[in-house]
Amino acid sequence: MDGPALPAPLVAAGVRGLKTLDVRPVLDKGGDPFGLIMKTVQTLDPRDALHLLVNFEPAPLYSVMAGLGRQAVTEKKGELVEVWFYTAAGAESEAVAAGDERAPLQPVVDLDVSQLEPPQPMIAILQKLVDLGPGARLRVRHHREPVMLYDKLKLRGYGATCTPQAEGDYLIHIAPAWSLET
Repeated sequence: MDGPALPAPLVAAGVRGLKTLDVRPVLDKGGDPFGLIMKTVQTLDPRDALHLLVNFEPAPLYSVMAGLGRQAVTEKKGELVEVWFYTAAGAESEAVAAGDERAPLQPVVDLDVSQLEPPQPMIAILQKLVDLGPGARLRVRHHREPVMLYDKLKLRGYGATCTPQAEGDYLIHIAPAWSLET
């Protein structure tokens, strides 16, 4: 395999292919590379790794990738942060199960992120979905409508409805997208 040497955990996991994605130009122009990252991951074989080049540690992305069955190895080199997202040995079947659109629905779990500052509400919501697994449903109390969250939920197979309760008080229902279709 050409390119940078793979970190030891990737070698141990049997990573065979590597796709490098430098999102620094997108970020420098004020863009959000999340969609590009997710499209790239969807093209990978489970034995391939994504080598992400970024200028900060992408903490919210770790939860999203964990939900897709991918682990991360991060190396900081001055202003450059390199992150390798890979599927650990034996995790392929878990990733397939996580993508099952018709998993049984779980009981609704309440989550209050109304006192958190951005981007912590998004991180907390995405992490809770990962923790709960397929079929997760959340009722989230938030201080605003989380419009930046909706695309991220859609890419993970979830949908949301938002109901304003009062000034600075919103109730967001999150569930697998198929369960919200009427």
